[in-house]
Amino acid sequence: MPRIDSVLRRSALAYPMAIAIQDWPSGNLMTYKELDCAVSNFASWCQSQHIKNNEVIAIHLPNTKNFLISQFGIFRSGAAAAYINFRLSPLEVRRQLLLCKAKFLVTTVDKAIEFLEDDALKHLTFIVDGPHSSLQSLSSIIRQQSSKLYEIDNCEDQDAIIRFTSGSTGNPKGVIVSHRSWLIRAISIQAEELNITFNSNTLILGPLTHQAGLFVLPTMLRGATLHMIEKLDFDVLFSILSKINVTCIQMVPTILGFFLQDEKSKNILSQSHLERIVYGGSPIRQAVLEEILELLPETEFIQSYGSHECGSISFLDGKSHRNSKYQSSAGRPFLASEIRLNKVNGESFGEIEVKAPWLPHARITEAGREVITSSWSNTGDLAEIIDGYIFLRDRLHDVIITGGFNVYPMEVEKAIGSHPSIFDGVVVSAPDDKWGEKVIAFIVPRSNVTVNIEDLRSYCRKLLADYKVPKEFIVISEIPLNVNGKHDRRKLSQPFWQGTNRHIN
Repeated sequence: MPRIDSVLRRSALAYPMAIAIQDWPSGNLMTYKELDCAVSNFASWCQSQHIKNNEVIAIHLPNTKNFLISQFGIFRSGAAAAYINFRLSPLEVRRQLLLCKAKFLVTTVDKAIEFLEDDALKHLTFIVDGPHSSLQSLSSIIRQQSSKLYEIDNCEDQDAIIRFTSGSTGNPKGVIVSHRSWLIRAISIQAEELNITFNSNTLILGPLTHQAGLFVLPTMLRGATLHMIEKLDFDVLFSILSKINVTCIQMVPTILGFFLQDEKSKNILSQSHLERIVYGGSPIRQAVLEEILELLPETEFIQSYGSHECGSISFLDGKSHRNSKYQSSAGRPFLASEIRLNKVNGESFGEIEVKAPWLPHARITEAGREVITSSWSNTGDLAEIIDGYIFLRDRLHDVIITGGFNVYPMEVEKAIGSHPSIFDGVVVSAPDDKWGEKVIAFIVPRSNVTVNIEDLRSYCRKLLADYKVPKEFIVISEIPLNVNGKHDRRKLSQPFWQGTNRHIN
């Protein structure tokens, strides 16, 4: 099986003048031929810098064509691409760069200037997406005529992509997939979930480092056009929907809720002639789903369920969305993924375990690289299976999903606990009409100390991505413990979830 970038090369030969990418709000276009040429030039440059197979080049960019040029160029050079969320704090970025031992970092000029002040990152070579007097510019690299590009043989099982998750410990962890794994996953998604055609326009709203990145290969497999917004802006989004016929749009449920806030938004959405809306990253509230289905009776809705560690697990198709019996489920498994439930204590539900050809073959932690030998992967999600449909009930490790992003309580607790006025703290989730779930922190101040909540919030923003910072801080005298002597998160979160039948929203 070839490298991931072969998808681009194939479409560049078949549809050289077709539009591969349109960036918004600029509207700048790039054909498949132009993209493929830029990718080869960047790959050739990487090889000229003596990048070896499986060595890591990290990408820390917003959603622009430069992300895709970098990504495919890294694949073509034989290196591995580490995806780093553009919304992370500098400290979080540093941890991930050091963990994956990146040699190069592709980022913005502003971020590079910030990272240059960090002694721990002095070893990095920076490639920036704009002009800079002393840093290598991506645009100047791809404008150069490609020198000899050495083809990489037997690459299907090489490291291709590293994506990061904190896991239940709150410490960063990288999961590594091969070219073979990512291609099989893309083909499965295209065949069973998306069905993109040559004339399709795919609009990406989420970060390419996360679920949205899964839409790139299916779109390019068909020589269709990928539309990207650098930063979500509803005025820009409304403009796109009024100018082009978007056939497939990717988003998190939170954005669907935004569309329903006023009549103007509803009107624009109802007149957009969207063929397919694919959402995932978190469950959708039933009230939002019912209203959006009524507003768009001809649109096919697809829910995608998966994780960084397990990849794509299941999807809920358009027909099932309009069946009240199944529309609250996460759908049925992909053909290539096997599902089993690890039940405990005689419960009717259990933890979902997955076996699929796209599972990661290795992970990296602070202890180093670990080869994954098990053919099954745990999700941490508790579910029932009814008529072959997966019904999610809870999370084994208390992960909070807000606006489509995972927040791991222990990671936030570490940040809060490092503040000098805090003795102890625990983080839980609560349902939220806007974000699906929100982060709540219960804090115990140090003796004879009054906590300034705004100061604490500002402190957390320096250590955490904005979506991880608690929406509320609740001061309590002590944190309840469970029978094992650990923080009893469930006891603290339970009042927020009264009246619901599951602890996800």
